[in-house]
Amino acid sequence: MSTSAMVSWAITVVGEFEAAGRRIPDSVIPLLPMVDVVLWAKEQPWPLQVDALRKRFSLSRATAYRWSNALLDLHDPAAARRRVPKAQVLRGSMYRALQDALRHSAAGGAV
Repeated sequence: MSTSAMVSWAITVVGEFEAAGRRIPDSVIPLLPMVDVVLWAKEQPWPLQVDALRKRFSLSRATAYRWSNALLDLHDPAAARRRVPKAQVLRGSMYRALQDALRHSAAGGAV
């Protein structure tokens, strides 16, 4: 999967959790590709600065521009979802998996 597709997927995942009024558990974020980037970018002033991406994630200039372009859908999860055709399937299964992780974590088990 290309970085652009991964960013679109991560935007979709974050958008689904926000739409459900839930937070992605901190312990799960490192397991999800690009979700940390999306969550960080949502906290930044818009438009997102390429230099801020470079500094935060130690990226080359070219990679920072690619990530910046991919993050343009940050405030439109529906557009991001359209860029990942299988996002509808991933969305439900990922949401259920994360819900299971939350239940397991709340019960005192390791995630």
